Amino acid sequence: MRRRLKKACLPRPGPVCARRTGRRRQGCLVAVEGIDGAGKTTQCARLARALQERGWDVVGLREPTEGPYGRRIRELARSGRENVSVREEFELFLRDREENVRVNIRPALRRGAVVVLDRYYYSSIAYQGARGLDPDFIRRENEKIAPLADLVILLTIPVEWIGRRIEGARNQARDLFEKEDYLRRVKDLFDQMQDPQIVRIDATADEDVVFQGIQNALEPLLGKEQQEKARSPDA
Repeated sequence: MRRRLKKACLPRPGPVCARRTGRRRQGCLVAVEGIDGAGKTTQCARLARALQERGWDVVGLREPTEGPYGRRIRELARSGRENVSVREEFELFLRDREENVRVNIRPALRRGAVVVLDRYYYSSIAYQGARGLDPDFIRRENEKIAPLADLVILLTIPVEWIGRRIEGARNQARDLFEKEDYLRRVKDLFDQMQDPQIVRIDATADEDVVFQGIQNALEPLLGKEQQEKARSPDA
């Protein structure tokens, strides 16, 4: 019997990309989310490259990071998460994200860059929530330390597709994050999210079709950024 999941926390109002604070122009934060094997990393790389070719200042990041907390998370992924409590795992992700925000994300946004992020705290809500931690608590604690995303691309794919993709790409046993029953709970929590900045894209489509959908979702925000630059006295 599948465990009943708590409803995945109330959405927060989405910010406007490139909003101004006084005379300081803010950048744009784009997070790409979805369950394992949905193609996030591939699409993040394509998006960053395409934006750079158009002349945008782009910062590509991923979570967990390569910092000390991120390395610890990756070590646990290799050795097995069964030996760490969900609260301990949550704290590691929170500290890793806090450092990423302080060192990388906020400085990039302050200078007006487009930040393309492979996973963000929506993954924490879904993955640690699927292990039993309260999704509302996860959201509240993360939004204390992390800026809201301007756009969240949520790549959707049936769990049944994931096993073939993961095994074909990695040729190794699945860890806790890649067990089908667990991923079903993760997907349920992603499906419940109704934040206004979330755009869902069918990741079962051809890779080029998926990428075009991402570009279409981002283009209105980039247009606002260009308008802000034109109006800025220091542009």
